[in-house]
Amino acid sequence: MTTSPPDLHSFRVALDGAVATCLIDRPPANALDEELHAGFHALLDWLDAEPGVRAVVLGSAHETIFMAGARLAEFPDEHFGAEATGHRVELAQATFGRVQRLPKPVIAAIAGHALGGGCELALACDFRFMAQGKALIGCPEARLGIIPGGGGTQRMPRLVGRSRAARLLFLGERLHAEEAARVGLVDEAHPDAETTLAAAQELAAQLAAMPASSVRLIKRCLNDGFDPLLEQGLAVEKAAAIEALASPDAREGIQAFVEKREPRFNA
Repeated sequence: MTTSPPDLHSFRVALDGAVATCLIDRPPANALDEELHAGFHALLDWLDAEPGVRAVVLGSAHETIFMAGARLAEFPDEHFGAEATGHRVELAQATFGRVQRLPKPVIAAIAGHALGGGCELALACDFRFMAQGKALIGCPEARLGIIPGGGGTQRMPRLVGRSRAARLLFLGERLHAEEAARVGLVDEAHPDAETTLAAAQELAAQLAAMPASSVRLIKRCLNDGFDPLLEQGLAVEKAAAIEALASPDAREGIQAFVEKREPRFNA
């Protein structure tokens, strides 16, 4: 018998049989801060320990945004240092790593923007369904003089191939659902938020009806067999993210973003 989830800040959780639909609810933008990281770990602890939950749908309580990355407007000077950057990268990599390693399938239902950390969260899920319309997905960090630090440089090429990932990451491209589905960044594009969530829940119900042991072991094989070098790649990404944020380009790019102007990078 499935027990009710604990009081989880930053999430709305609904149970339908063996499917848990978990909606991020941290207004205004579901920004990835320390409190949301803590909320994710509490949620994942419960999902991992609850035998009645056999598949997970991860979405947002706010249709305009799936999840935002760091609050760049609140970056004090010390946030550009190696220690602070390393801490943020470690938090993001740990949270998204736990999503990927959860021994139950996770389907991202993306109705709003999934940029930066939001895209990296989606990449850590087993499947990605996305609503057509205004929503965009991608890792635009290079436009600001920084790089993805939550696994984006590692999981994206594993999903779409190195050449396509290089273009997406180098140019910081942001794709609508149809184009994202065409290149393999998302699995399915659906007409709107409601049909996207319904399709994700339908797949989750199918997965929940499968033998739990088979699904758990296949997911372990995919994680441990297909991606044996992922941890090494994440370490490389962390070092590069620290170096990138320490650069003058990063300060200019973030300042321009906050001031809503075009950045003036050095040649």
